[in-house]
Amino acid sequence: MRESKLTEMVKGISPAEFRKFGEFLNSPYHNKSRKIIQLYELINFNYDEFDANVITNEKIAKAIFSGEGDKDQNVRTLISSFTALLEEFLVIEELNNNPLHGKTFLLRSLRDRNILKTFDMVSKEITDIQQKDFNRNTDYYYNEFTFKETWLNYHGEDLDLDLDKSYQQMSDNADHLFIVTKLKVLNTVISRRILSGISIYKTYWAVENILKYIEKNADDIEKNHPIIYSEYKILMMVLEPDKVKHFHDLEKHVFHNIARYNEDELEQVYYSLSNYCVNKIALGEDKFVNELYKIHSNFEKTGFYAKNKNLQYTDFIGVIICGLNMKHLKWVEHFFETYKGNIASEVKRDTINLSSALISFQNKKYKDCIGFLSKVGYKYTYFYLKSKETLIKSFYELGEVESLEAVVDAAKHYLKRHKDILSIHYDRYILFLNYVTNLMKLDKKQKPELKVLMKKLDENRTTIAREWLIEKIIEMK
Repeated sequence: MRESKLTEMVKGISPAEFRKFGEFLNSPYHNKSRKIIQLYELINFNYDEFDANVITNEKIAKAIFSGEGDKDQNVRTLISSFTALLEEFLVIEELNNNPLHGKTFLLRSLRDRNILKTFDMVSKEITDIQQKDFNRNTDYYYNEFTFKETWLNYHGEDLDLDLDKSYQQMSDNADHLFIVTKLKVLNTVISRRILSGISIYKTYWAVENILKYIEKNADDIEKNHPIIYSEYKILMMVLEPDKVKHFHDLEKHVFHNIARYNEDELEQVYYSLSNYCVNKIALGEDKFVNELYKIHSNFEKTGFYAKNKNLQYTDFIGVIICGLNMKHLKWVEHFFETYKGNIASEVKRDTINLSSALISFQNKKYKDCIGFLSKVGYKYTYFYLKSKETLIKSFYELGEVESLEAVVDAAKHYLKRHKDILSIHYDRYILFLNYVTNLMKLDKKQKPELKVLMKKLDENRTTIAREWLIEKIIEMK
């Protein structure tokens, strides 16, 4: 059943924001209706379990319009007024969270009213804020452009003033606004679907000119336009994935400024850096495991994971796996205990159980591992594949051959049914299952066969659990 506008909006704001909204409604400047406050109090009383079934229109009518005629129309009007005030409150909150927007609007108002001294004071405040702002993104350049436009509209009436430099700055802001917006659009499109460099150049206007401009002015861009530099390097990591320099340039830039990024920009560089490493690791470039761990570790220190109250299962488990691959068990256990409460609720239980299984396996507690795996649901393919991979390894370590063979057989059937969805990962998992099957049939006396198997693993570096397979072969030797 579709939620009403009232339900959607109330459930969409945080408890702290709802409390502030109550203060907002009690201000006679914003609200003069006692009935609006009564509706707020009714919702607040039922806040923890609020939805359209708890507070129906009938309940609102009975509580607020008892004894009045045409209650249905009164309730609809009241709800409409209430949501309109909530929208107004959210606008004010956005202005409070972005003071430059507010100051720019104030500047226009001062200009229109010819309030000169305050106009100059606010202009200086805006300039000071802009100069200190590291996150020079679309909002930054838009604000800067609007500020310059407002300032020049006011001072441009004085024909004796030399304003050439100011107009040049305004033009530069327009250029930078275009560049950063274009780069963000390109990176968003690429993150949603695979596009080649040729496709990007053909489909999107001015890309080649933008990249040439940034390359020519790279030092200035990195120093004075750090978000443009970040977006540029993110794009180049996709267009030229074999040029690892782009990754290292971005990594160095991010680590040097990691405390200065705002949450949105930090998330952008985090996923770009980590996804690049994950793709390289999948291609068998094992040195990127350490790079990935450095990313997770540095971002953890900044509070990145603590602030994210909706951690996706792939991100959480990915951090666990990376830390375990690096043998940093204490760090992994710290991460697990500290941030498991932040996992997105949809598959929280499955994520915790799978992570617990992976940690137990690392601790050689194979029966505990199997116990956790038995509690993992398979809502997503990822949970099935990672669970079966870990289960197969656990049965191998315990020497339970029949159980292992049964899981391998079931996994092969699953892979065949989902071949189209898995794409390149199908071959990686099939290789793992085939090598495990071969390994089961060998013993320490069959050294030539072990040597052949090791050679195959060296050739197929994208094989799932390749390091574990190599470890088992070495043990047999």
